[in-house]
Amino acid sequence: MKNEIAELCGAIMGDGWICSSEKSLFIAGDPLEDKDYYDKNISKLIKDVLNIDTIPKFFPYWRVYGIGVYKKEKIKKLLGFGLKKGKKVDVAFIPEWILGDKKLFFNFLRGLFDTDGSVFCERDYTKYATKYNSKYHTRIRLRIGLISPLLINQIYDQLQKFNFKCTKRKLIRGFKHNRNNHDVYILEINSKWVKEFFNRVKPHNPKHITKYKIWKEFGFLPPKTTLEQRKEIIKKNINPYIFYNAGVSERSNETDSKSVA
Repeated sequence: MKNEIAELCGAIMGDGWICSSEKSLFIAGDPLEDKDYYDKNISKLIKDVLNIDTIPKFFPYWRVYGIGVYKKEKIKKLLGFGLKKGKKVDVAFIPEWILGDKKLFFNFLRGLFDTDGSVFCERDYTKYATKYNSKYHTRIRLRIGLISPLLINQIYDQLQKFNFKCTKRKLIRGFKHNRNNHDVYILEINSKWVKEFFNRVKPHNPKHITKYKIWKEFGFLPPKTTLEQRKEIIKKNINPYIFYNAGVSERSNETDSKSVA
């Protein structure tokens, strides 16, 4: 069960927390974008690892969708895997038994990325950009944003160790709206390494998978689409160009003009 345990640990590090009393565990995400993932993947992981049946639900107070575990003996089992209780900024890290093992690390990273990662595309604003690339969001990016410097540094070091190219930076947030906001540490994967990431990590969250499939199929990803819209784009029931008020022929016209030149 080590692979499933590593993936669940990553998911909890991403969007979960264990209360200090050890009486409850919550793991939750967006009610619309993450619902399929929690229904089909997180509930199965918890069943496999903790041997308990859970039914994901909407938590009105937090306005999130996810799972709560209230059995102290099961939470103690998770703590035995190396997870910690309390604020994640202080305790988030990769357990020692996962570090150095490529397969376990990528399973852990899958859980973390599925819950706390993002896939998006940008326009190309460089001087080499074509008219098409500057209008459509063709430059794909993967991003993980965390408030734990230890965890982001561990992920970065492990990816470097396994010959995986990525970048990291710090976003200083400071004091805002009468509260001290934690700085965010960002790890980003660009270019050809996005394909490598999906081949090796194999994310399970439909939120990420649908975005990646659309980019692979059409060469761009319209911003601010819903999961249901992306499913329909993949089924060819929605034309992705309509999000730009443009026709499908625009890219072929540009290609034809280049070939003539």
